[in-house]
Amino acid sequence: MRLTWRLAAPVLALALTGCGLQASIDQQPGSAGGATAAPAISGTTLGGATFSLAAFRGRPVVIDFWGSWCGPCRAEQGDINKLAGSYAGRVTFVGVDMRDDASAALAYRHDLGVTYDSVPDAAEQISAAYDVAAPPTIVLVDQHGNIVNRYLGTVAGLSDDIKRLL
Repeated sequence: MRLTWRLAAPVLALALTGCGLQASIDQQPGSAGGATAAPAISGTTLGGATFSLAAFRGRPVVIDFWGSWCGPCRAEQGDINKLAGSYAGRVTFVGVDMRDDASAALAYRHDLGVTYDSVPDAAEQISAAYDVAAPPTIVLVDQHGNIVNRYLGTVAGLSDDIKRLL
């Protein structure tokens, strides 16, 4: 058994180093020295309003990709709500609700006190345009409409990046 572990340990270590939520630096938006334009988002929100990302040009936008069925989304929602409150009037927060039906999404928003609206993305067209495979993922867009950063499974660093944009 000891010989098998000695052979398996390096393979296991190699496999685990390639596993993680954070994209490598060469996969980050703008890492090639140029800005990456945020794909268009438009549609009717869960609240029934018309939303267009282009309408918010001139101010930073935080896009929260979430799903009511996502445990980690529920766990970080309180932190996102606090950030949305802290930057109200200066930064637009919008959700993109992935793979949900309207009743589950509305219940999530109500139960967790989400103050910003969300665009449904049941077919994952918006998620695909942003290269979001799974929630929770947050994308920060600057006032010029360029992706600044993405936060996979965490809000760590988001507030610092927002402050740099203001």
